[in-house]
Amino acid sequence: MNLRRSIIFGVLGLNFVLTFMLWRHGSFDLLTSGMTEDGLIAYGRLGGLLAQLFIVLELILVSRITFIEQEFGHIQMNKIHRLVGYFLLGFFLVHPILLIMGYAAQSKQSFIDQFVNFLVNWENVFLAFVGLILFIALIVFSIAIIRRKVRYETWYVAHLGMYIAIVLSFVHQTELGDFVDNAGWTIYWNVLNLGALGSLFLYRFGRPALWFYKHRFVIQKVVREGGGVTSLYITGKNLARFHFQPGQFANLLILSRKHFFAHPFSFSAAPNGEYLRFSIKDCGDYTCKVCQCELGTHVIIDGPLGVFTERKSETDKFLLVAGGIGITPIRALAEALSREGRDVVLMYSARTKEDLVFYQELQKLSCNSTYILSNVPESERLSEFEYGRIDLEQIRKSVPDFAQRDAYICGPAPMILSLERQLRDVGVPSAQLHSEMFKM
Repeated sequence: MNLRRSIIFGVLGLNFVLTFMLWRHGSFDLLTSGMTEDGLIAYGRLGGLLAQLFIVLELILVSRITFIEQEFGHIQMNKIHRLVGYFLLGFFLVHPILLIMGYAAQSKQSFIDQFVNFLVNWENVFLAFVGLILFIALIVFSIAIIRRKVRYETWYVAHLGMYIAIVLSFVHQTELGDFVDNAGWTIYWNVLNLGALGSLFLYRFGRPALWFYKHRFVIQKVVREGGGVTSLYITGKNLARFHFQPGQFANLLILSRKHFFAHPFSFSAAPNGEYLRFSIKDCGDYTCKVCQCELGTHVIIDGPLGVFTERKSETDKFLLVAGGIGITPIRALAEALSREGRDVVLMYSARTKEDLVFYQELQKLSCNSTYILSNVPESERLSEFEYGRIDLEQIRKSVPDFAQRDAYICGPAPMILSLERQLRDVGVPSAQLHSEMFKM
């Protein structure tokens, strides 16, 4: 485990230990009373503390803190974010249920009567209940089968409710339970929560605002590339000082009425100090409007993000595999690596020749390239292309030394999962496999 990862896990573990110490200091004596209701109350309070600690973890995960994001990668952090959400939901439910059961047993009331008593007579508990309902709705909304059916803009707006839920769930906590007459632990808890919330605003809002203030990003040119792809050329002040790595992406907020929400897109050209280029395939309500962007429109850029970069390589040779619009980060990687004189082989799959975005640009790069077309009648096939789909057989044919290379694969999820499985099955180490999934 490297130093950065050790620090991250060390800080996380320390806060779990401190949370249990806080609970033990405040509620542990209830467990020694021998009363079942006291035990329910004690564990209910622990559930509340762990729920709030998991909220802190969620805030850190969605903050895109560079130190953490560059260790785990944006996609991996999103997976962890979803997993933590399910644990969070569990603790959120355990917390009120156990407390209601415990206090109902103490007061000889029914579960329902005690629940109503909490909402009506206990300070800020009603607000916390509203926060719980919001959290449940947001977590259910994020379940994959539901998420896939929802427009990105709808999902984005719904997640803004998370911040309301966080505030509502927090306001009642330090006034009750383990925090009563416990100033030192109250300070720790407030610093922990406010620090996480501050990190969120600093990295999600402060950093993009700073980049915009320093560089004044503006759309200089809009180019139709063919295959339903449009490239935005973005210029600004002192672009040489805006650093990113080929293979990374950024969230773009185009400041016009037609493009109100930020969306993630890959850099499709290596750093050059003159312009940034993002190439976007028309595959939805938002992306189909990109070609309508007016020149001179300002853009806020949140990034760069992602670890689909040369820095993650284990060898000094590269196999770049792209499917469809997955060529965008691959194209930037190919440009940068070719410029450095590295040993690069490119394999690019598309339906037809017209769908090979950047075909002319790629021809000019000093890397060996194989183009595979999957939807061309046999009578129209040309000798300069391969036909079919990219699989292990095609890779063996085009790149005999593939096992000695780092493979960077970008495209639809089925293609990536299939190729990664095939490459692992023939002994390619997982550390040499790097992927970026695009929704097609």
